[in-house]
Amino acid sequence: MQPDVNRAANSAVAIGMQKLLSDRRLLLPVLLTAVAIAVGSVLIVVLADDASVGGSTAAPRTQSAADGSVTIDITDFKYEPATVTVRAGSRVSWVNNDVAPHTATASDAFDTGTLEKGDMETVTLEEPGTYAYICEFHPFMKGTVVVE
Repeated sequence: MQPDVNRAANSAVAIGMQKLLSDRRLLLPVLLTAVAIAVGSVLIVVLADDASVGGSTAAPRTQSAADGSVTIDITDFKYEPATVTVRAGSRVSWVNNDVAPHTATASDAFDTGTLEKGDMETVTLEEPGTYAYICEFHPFMKGTVVVE
């Protein structure tokens, strides 16, 4: 009985698509929407792949904090600088200047929570070590905090 239901549903969808495409007033908006979705999907994949392999051949920017604090900017789905070095007890802040929400999450070390555009979160890092972190929403975004 199930195959008949699926066949009937597929037939109804096909008939609906035929009617939709035969109405000339709807054809152009439907085609433009389909093209926009396709182009957007390709851009997301290309940009994600580009970011996951480093995006460029330039070495990642690093920053050291002499005054005990450092700010990391989140822009274009990247942490800038990607690597920072601070002394134990230093404050590290993340500011989201991107269009999408982001996090800075190092498993069992720190988590900024969700940062919407314009939000800032600061953590104080007491224990020396190297802390790799990611954005929970966009795992291709990666950064490192080195605490000395």
